[in-house]
Amino acid sequence: MDNHVTFEVQEFSAVRFIGKEVTVGKENPVPKLWEKILNDGTMDFLQNLPDRVSPPGDTIGWMGEYNPKTEEFTYIAGIFARPGAVVPDGFSYRDIPDCLMGIGWIQGTSPDLEKGAHVKTEKAMREHGYVPDYSIVAISMEYYSYEKFARVTEDGVNIFTFGYYLPCKKMI
Repeated sequence: MDNHVTFEVQEFSAVRFIGKEVTVGKENPVPKLWEKILNDGTMDFLQNLPDRVSPPGDTIGWMGEYNPKTEEFTYIAGIFARPGAVVPDGFSYRDIPDCLMGIGWIQGTSPDLEKGAHVKTEKAMREHGYVPDYSIVAISMEYYSYEKFARVTEDGVNIFTFGYYLPCKKMI
């Protein structure tokens, strides 16, 4: 099964994004970050924060603060919390304001759906009459839904679904 992309637009409500942060540039520390926080109790801790608003088990990768001179950006693995939530010591946060968010739901038989997700989502966005809009918030996010990410069908085939979020606006 080739990857299939469905697209939707949502009025995204403001959240505080809380997690662990790395800088991505010549090296990509993201896989090691996910491995660490999923296995050392960090994600369990985040999932149990009293102000968490993302559904139980869902995890998110926040990307932003791109520096064109160094070709580096910030990546934070974490969860959504209520605006103004207390940030535990040792964690990073970014506030995401209300905005229009385009979401590419990418489905396939491989768990590596994040590869090329930005381009695929932007293409689907344009096909639906929207364009990226970084004027309010210059980010993108990988969304791993606990309920949707991995599902085994009756014939034993794994179907993976992954969300890629980009702020957007209607094409003029």
